[in-house]
Amino acid sequence: MATLFRNPDIVYRMITEDEIRYYKPLDERQQRLFLGMKAKLLGRIGVRLVSETFGVNPKTVRKGKAELSGLPDTPSKRMRKAGGGAKKN
Repeated sequence: MATLFRNPDIVYRMITEDEIRYYKPLDERQQRLFLGMKAKLLGRIGVRLVSETFGVNPKTVRKGKAELSGLPDTPSKRMRKAGGGAKKN
């Protein structure tokens, strides 16, 4: 870990193992958004801590933070493509 955080207990409280396991199966965009959200929550040191912990480029974390601010406040109308689901007789 970086010299910024010499005490692993501090890092563990900021980013848990469960969060790291949650991150791995996400697709690329979801990973960026997750990293951006986590960095935003951690404040000023967030980008550096998140990029080092998850092993990604700090630019990726910054891009995730930027994408978060561009998300709409309400979800899109549809979750699935039109015509999906069980067919009615």
